Amino acid sequence: MKPHRQHRAFTLIEIIVVLGIIVLFLALVVPFVMRWRQGGNSAVCVRNMQLIGKAIAAYAADHDEQLPGPLSQDQYTLDAAGKPPRDGQLLKYIERYLEQPANSGSGAGGARTIFTFPAWENGEHATDAPVFLVNTQVLPAFSQPAWGAGENHPLKLSQLKKWTRVIGERQFPVELSKMWALTEADQVLAKLMGINEKTEKWVQRMSSRPVHNNHRNALYFDWHVEPLVLPKAAEQHFVE
Repeated sequence: MKPHRQHRAFTLIEIIVVLGIIVLFLALVVPFVMRWRQGGNSAVCVRNMQLIGKAIAAYAADHDEQLPGPLSQDQYTLDAAGKPPRDGQLLKYIERYLEQPANSGSGAGGARTIFTFPAWENGEHATDAPVFLVNTQVLPAFSQPAWGAGENHPLKLSQLKKWTRVIGERQFPVELSKMWALTEADQVLAKLMGINEKTEKWVQRMSSRPVHNNHRNALYFDWHVEPLVLPKAAEQHFVE
């Protein structure tokens, strides 16, 4: 007759140690996964904004170098911008330049997919919130924004070279590679830009903070894309 084998139970201390190891492991892994996910979302945004930049450049090439517009400051998805997109919406002018052939291999899904990105779609905002804000800073040489305003037509690409910044009593040329044209929309940036949320009701519909948490991507007037951090935004959207 074989002796009966007793199974040793785990002690409370051993269970606590194991749970502590699991908690420590999760504390190390979860932030990494979140950063990896945010990085992937940001990469999609960069790719889409690059396609928007190419579409704007293609539109200008077909219209004697003139930028699309006039544009309103707030820019929406294809659905929220209207069908067809209403006046003031960038999509009204570049929608056809964003459409990609099914066999292009670009991974793009046309204007509806390109004019948004995962971090915005997962963000805390209203369904009809703006996705992007355009830079409405006035060019002193023309007394209007690059995108036009009211009855004023948008400027031509060649005219952007006359963009200057007044510092003190002197004027300095603006480098287009350092002047943002379009960036991701959120309430923090709207406040920084001095947009009145009482008159511009759409401000409250946006995300209360940057959708990428620590940065927002921006399309610059030379059509490259890079992060736009708060200090840079403050410097570039100044009061004359």
